[in-house]
Amino acid sequence: MQKKYWVGWLLASGLLLGTLSYRDVLSTQGAPGLKSIHPSCGLAGCHQASPNTLRGSLISVSMRAGLIQIDTGQNLDVYFDDNTSIVNWKESLGKISRGTPVKIVYTDRDGKRYATLISVKPPMSVPPEQRISFEEVKKLWESKGALIIDVRPPAKHAEGHIPNTINIPFPKLEEQLPKVAPDKNQLIVFYCEGPR
Repeated sequence: MQKKYWVGWLLASGLLLGTLSYRDVLSTQGAPGLKSIHPSCGLAGCHQASPNTLRGSLISVSMRAGLIQIDTGQNLDVYFDDNTSIVNWKESLGKISRGTPVKIVYTDRDGKRYATLISVKPPMSVPPEQRISFEEVKKLWESKGALIIDVRPPAKHAEGHIPNTINIPFPKLEEQLPKVAPDKNQLIVFYCEGPR
């Protein structure tokens, strides 16, 4: 049986190891040229653009102004209020970390976007017995004692990754893992963006 470990960090090498070309995914409604879905969210097997929906990474939240900024490939402002539904988040919106993936469903009023729903992508939960420390991963990487797989979207992998690792986005893991790791006794370490 394959041993699988998850590691919640990204080795910061400081190197841009490659770039990918992405087509801009445009919304089917709203302002012409509005980028409604970040390229890393719109990859095959992930999400699709839909009307009045933004998907991307949180830039900032101003509780006083009732304003959330999201990076969808362009920086967009969306207002929120007490009527906005919040999903997968129990604390104040002001406590969401920068870079957290979010989905915002909105309506247009007076030339501004107002959120009807803000959904925060919850972090993945991994049992403690399946976690591994940075030092252990470093030893396995140096000795080539494990297959190390980056389960982030290709756009994130292209921004920087641990050298000599394989990129299999999480939605495709079940399909592709048997092809890259046919030995069921092989030690496998998965990594992603880590805790938020």
